[in-house]
Amino acid sequence: MIASLRYEFRMQVRKRSVWIVPALSVVLFLLIGGSLLRDLFDPDEAPADARTAVLGLAVQLHALLTIGFGCLLADRLIRDDRLRVAPILDATPARPGARLLGKYLGTAAATAIPILVVYFGFTAAYAVHTSAPEAFGWALVASGVVFVPGLLFVAAFALALPVVMPAPLFRVLFVGYWLWGNLVGPELMPTLAQTLVYPLGGYPLVALLDFHGIDGQQSLAGPVTGATLNFLRPNPTPSVAWLSIGVLLALAAAVLAGGHALRVRRAR
Repeated sequence: MIASLRYEFRMQVRKRSVWIVPALSVVLFLLIGGSLLRDLFDPDEAPADARTAVLGLAVQLHALLTIGFGCLLADRLIRDDRLRVAPILDATPARPGARLLGKYLGTAAATAIPILVVYFGFTAAYAVHTSAPEAFGWALVASGVVFVPGLLFVAAFALALPVVMPAPLFRVLFVGYWLWGNLVGPELMPTLAQTLVYPLGGYPLVALLDFHGIDGQQSLAGPVTGATLNFLRPNPTPSVAWLSIGVLLALAAAVLAGGHALRVRRAR
């Protein structure tokens, strides 16, 4: 597993697209909206404290860059079959499940590095601009409870689902899911936003970090009056926040195991 992780990490992190896609996403976002820089550096718009600024930055970048993250990972598992090296790898003494886990963790970590580079780069600029070194501490916390669970959740689906559908189709469906299930408010239509399976980290942000948006008025977790699927939106508490993280990781493990089982059955 460790050998597979190291190999997959080195191979993935050297891909130009892994760096180009998030870079172009940030440039496009800044050109179209510019709210990312305004929220951080405009004295009239910026939050009063580093915690709010850095957590708000995490939400914006997570929502934006995870789209490319999922699309970049969509061919990683099926690539071995396409290149016809899967039978050779299966003939080695290494267990297929261990190799899959290494591939999953290695490719996910490598593809996440540019996202974290962008995040900590903006955090460093904010910390210098506002003389707020505590911003780095909040960035580390956000990385652990917001980015990591959400990215691991997306990575599992990105590796496993292309086993049962073409990778281009998965990318189209994934972008549609991401926009519908995360960026559309539940007051507008039935959506998974603000539920326990909300990979943008709504429950940890609200219940663990007391974050309610840049303006302090945004709803990120919990029941919404008149919305459907409110049974998946319990009131935010610390225990429910940890439950949300656990649900995301459990679903990731189940999907990855299912994809592996299907792939093994097809190979027999």
